[in-house]
Amino acid sequence: MIQEPVKGKLLIYGATGYTGTMISHEAARRGLNFEIAGRNEEKLSALSQQLNVPYHVFSVQDKPGWEKSLLDKTCLLNVAGPFSETAEPAMDACITHQVHYVDITAEVDVYRLAESKDSLAIAAGVMILAGAGLFSTYDPLILHTAKRIKNPVALRAAFQYSGGFTPGSIASSANIINAGVLVRRNGSIEKLSQAAPADFDFGHGLQQCFPTPLGGVVLCYKSTGIPNIEEFFQMALPASAGSDHSTVGDEEISPDPMEEPSRILAEVTGLDGSVAKSMAIMPSGYMPTVTASVQVASLVLDGLYKAGFQSPASVYGEQLLETLQVEIIDL
Repeated sequence: MIQEPVKGKLLIYGATGYTGTMISHEAARRGLNFEIAGRNEEKLSALSQQLNVPYHVFSVQDKPGWEKSLLDKTCLLNVAGPFSETAEPAMDACITHQVHYVDITAEVDVYRLAESKDSLAIAAGVMILAGAGLFSTYDPLILHTAKRIKNPVALRAAFQYSGGFTPGSIASSANIINAGVLVRRNGSIEKLSQAAPADFDFGHGLQQCFPTPLGGVVLCYKSTGIPNIEEFFQMALPASAGSDHSTVGDEEISPDPMEEPSRILAEVTGLDGSVAKSMAIMPSGYMPTVTASVQVASLVLDGLYKAGFQSPASVYGEQLLETLQVEIIDL
């Protein structure tokens, strides 16, 4: 008889926020062995009773709290933003206690922080993977597109987001903007003093997108080695004038069921000037982040990882797309 491999145990930190609650429910739905953690005991107690899982109450700076909560864990899924405040103590705790680290940040400086932990993570035998939300689609899409071109040398990527924002995302967005416009030129990251918008066709004609440091200059460079990278962003307009995608307190208003999907468009240029374009189409809002991060955590629990700093595609390849609710179109 063939035995199923023994899965590891997950800790979800920041479990009671909007996205954290969704992720915790998704982890329970998938039957993962997990515990939850955060700073609000009242909310954690209520969620732990609902999901029938243990909980831990501590701040990210609480080293004894990390030591106790990471005991017998295989992986930490950090969903507590802004990640500029939570990522480093959580990463350091994971390296100290030999636990794999995964988060859902969209903050490019956190990707650079993760990269700086590479040698420490390798020595500890653990993986540091920041950006398992959006970049679980974004990064494998770029790798998929790059494979369609011989000698890829340049990437332009545009993200058209559709949906609302949680308070945590709004707090993180300030860090994204404050990072400035970052590009990669000839293998090195440069910060531009000014940058012009560019037009991209997501399937309904050319639309203006604005230079934004999404993080591909770090993560997609890790997975593809493309030496020249530019990134752009656009907020998709609501499906109807009456759609409201604001936030109320700690909760996001549910998106309109007729909401336009979010899209990522990748354009990769080869050394000979040839261009390949591919687009990912995914549900609006936060659900792609929820399903992707739990999928990545599940893979880690199954023992599928590479030690050191990794991006979603550098460890799982373009095959990660096949496990997500994503449609890929080669243009």
